[in-house]
Amino acid sequence: MGVTERKEREKELKRASMLEAAEALILEKGLDSLNMDEVADKAEVSKGSLYQYFNNKNDLVLGVCNKATSLLSEEIQKVLTQDLPGLELVRAIGVTFMSFVTDHPEYFRAMRFHDDLKESNISDESQFMDSCNDNMKAGFTCMVRAIQIGMQDGSINPSYDAKELAIILWATSYGMVKLAYQHYNVDNFTKLEVLEVDPRNVFEGYMKVIGCGIATETEQSKYDSKSFFETNEGG
Repeated sequence: MGVTERKEREKELKRASMLEAAEALILEKGLDSLNMDEVADKAEVSKGSLYQYFNNKNDLVLGVCNKATSLLSEEIQKVLTQDLPGLELVRAIGVTFMSFVTDHPEYFRAMRFHDDLKESNISDESQFMDSCNDNMKAGFTCMVRAIQIGMQDGSINPSYDAKELAIILWATSYGMVKLAYQHYNVDNFTKLEVLEVDPRNVFEGYMKVIGCGIATETEQSKYDSKSFFETNEGG
């Protein structure tokens, strides 16, 4: 390994350690309490060194978001390598998304921060904004491809527009995932407790509704309403 390559590798390892420190603090204290001083301390670097890699807190959180969306996109792309009908690929993508957020709530917080920043009027020049958008677009493209595969193999109703259906699935699944995230990670979130509902059962019901709604009649006839699209996530 040459000098240039070694320096670049050391730089990436240092950046990764800073991101890991930020992730740990987000998980421990929440996003609002995150500050650059504590990240520098936890990563065991100077504050000046931290600012060499990240412009500000927004840039740092978007760095976490970039890592999160890249990992999620990779997991979703792996789903498409499975030899499954398109309808099952759609289900697998949904389960992958839910499992990712359940296992990594700190990543979901960073992803929500990205969305909030884009929706606000705040101008941000983060080096990670474009790559976050590209990662999310890659995940969405995988959903479109899974739907197209289902339309070709006869498992998904071809009367839909694949991109429009993907938007519907992406938006509604995001809502379901957010609900589960709030249930497990927000202390004062009691909506599901009051209703005495398990979020895993809600997600399973959602998957059944989606499956029955987009499947062809031939595919629907293979399942009854209680067994369609079982996720096995609630057991």
